[in-house]
Amino acid sequence: MENKLEPVIGLEIHIQLNTETKLFCKCKNEYGATPNTHICPVCLGYPGALPVLNEEAVRLALKVALALHADIHKLSRFYRKNYFYPDLPKGYQITQYTESLATGGYIEIETSKGYKRIRLERMNIEEEAAKSIHTDTGEVLLDYNRSGIPLLEMVTLPDMNSPEEARTFLEKLRLILRYLEVSECDMEKGELRVDANISLRKPGEKLGVKVELKNLNSFKSVYDGLNHEIERQKKILQGGGTVIQETRLWDEYKKETRTMRVKEEAHDYRYFPEPDLPPLVVRDTEIEELKKTLPELPDEKLKRFVSQYNIGKDQARILSLNKNLADYFERAAQVAEDKRLLANWINVEILGYLNENNLGIQEFRIHAEELGEFLNYVSRGKLSYNMAKDIFKKTLYNEESLKHLLEEALSSTISSQELEKIINKVLEENQELVEKFRNGKTGVLGALIGKVMKETRGRADARKVKEILESKIGSPKT
Repeated sequence: MENKLEPVIGLEIHIQLNTETKLFCKCKNEYGATPNTHICPVCLGYPGALPVLNEEAVRLALKVALALHADIHKLSRFYRKNYFYPDLPKGYQITQYTESLATGGYIEIETSKGYKRIRLERMNIEEEAAKSIHTDTGEVLLDYNRSGIPLLEMVTLPDMNSPEEARTFLEKLRLILRYLEVSECDMEKGELRVDANISLRKPGEKLGVKVELKNLNSFKSVYDGLNHEIERQKKILQGGGTVIQETRLWDEYKKETRTMRVKEEAHDYRYFPEPDLPPLVVRDTEIEELKKTLPELPDEKLKRFVSQYNIGKDQARILSLNKNLADYFERAAQVAEDKRLLANWINVEILGYLNENNLGIQEFRIHAEELGEFLNYVSRGKLSYNMAKDIFKKTLYNEESLKHLLEEALSSTISSQELEKIINKVLEENQELVEKFRNGKTGVLGALIGKVMKETRGRADARKVKEILESKIGSPKT
């Protein structure tokens, strides 16, 4: 029997919530500000300073819980998690422990084997620690602007069985959070942080000894770090050794993990209820009001795009991966007659330009409605696809007026009479290709179209050329 080992992966995710102020004080929640300018006695942990809960942070956390099908608890509590570290000025972190804001919920991901449901264990609201900056001279600088920023802690059940599934889950979660507008989830800014728990077992057996992986600063780090840790644990187990429960750091440069600390238990943190905060009570009326504010989420949008606009699933998937891009498509679709042409144009021409220039759709200079009207000239056969591409590139790269270039192109577009003459000429000069087509070799039609397009210098619409050629040549023999 094959001695196969199966990875079992669970994730712990921390999401910075997009609030104006911090979780327990009125200090501004702003990334990139001058260090230690958004601070006060509360977020610096001065004796006697009392916390006041930020209602907006609770509202954003509840939106996430609703979107992910979690069970919201009508009553939850805050606790003190006690440990000493320079980035924790109070000597404890205010978090939630046994009485979470929400439990359960799930996210469905698409894998090579089909759809898979990744279950969530719990969601807690907690405060962020300060930012530690390690200098080349060995000093540690602390920026307390980050201290007290609201976090949503999300813990999954160990439902993932490969680094690919973990990465796909995180991509899907980030997309949902951006749709909800609760966080931008920029990992470079620390707005989304991930720790992974991984163990190996033989399929069907109980869970093995887990190792926690930290310092996973990108989705690539998550993928690479998990792959490395799987191989490390395999070598230990297949060599007859025992995996130690510990926390390990992923080294992005050396592409390896190293021990950070050995096994920890919850009692090491001496949790106890936060005496300065009352229990958090969530009323049914609040939940019902929040449900009304939930946007259409990516999966729902994808399905609607396919059914409403009759575009391909792959086209719809690309559009729905970015809420702003999906909104741009819908505005253009109010004007554009050919929705498939529009979707393809956005996914190929526009996304290609945006990616090349590291821009977002919000910075794109052609308005959605203007694009829809422009593409109608293509769908009506008044402008060839290649001519449209050429105009588009000149507009974007030379910053010329789309309207002016379009008017120029339309004035030089070949007339129906001229096109008819050119097609007749091409057919007369290529009787051999015509006979091959009539004898069943339909592939030669492309060569005839190419010759016509060459004669017209690209001014004709290839689809119209194809229609005229087929009507003149007739049907091939079967």
